[in-house]
Amino acid sequence: MIILFFILALFVTFVVTRTFAHKFHDMKNYGTKKERSNTITGILREKTNYDWHHFHLGIIILLIVIPIILLKGLGNIGAIFLAIGISLFIDQLVPIIYRKINYFHKKSLVISFLFHLIILLLAVIFYYFIN
Repeated sequence: MIILFFILALFVTFVVTRTFAHKFHDMKNYGTKKERSNTITGILREKTNYDWHHFHLGIIILLIVIPIILLKGLGNIGAIFLAIGISLFIDQLVPIIYRKINYFHKKSLVISFLFHLIILLLAVIFYYFIN
């Protein structure tokens, strides 16, 4: 059952993140000083003056959830938060590392989806290998 929670959370996070980013982000001024975003990371940017992305939120979630999983084991809630953190992290990984790919372009969407599929396959293999 844990693997189902992980898979569901991984892809729900991907779909919700992409949908909200495209709906509430200022794509016209993306990457400029004029950029205004109504997303969580946009609000964080305004409040903290740091260049927040959901990539960073994924890292924070992973830094919190991984030690808890190591100490208490992987339950359904742990699997959900692990999947959310991984999804947020890998969704923006390529545009952050390779700045020539814009997050809002189709190429970024396809690459991110492929990364999610790879994580899904690795998770399923790992889950069935240890069980």
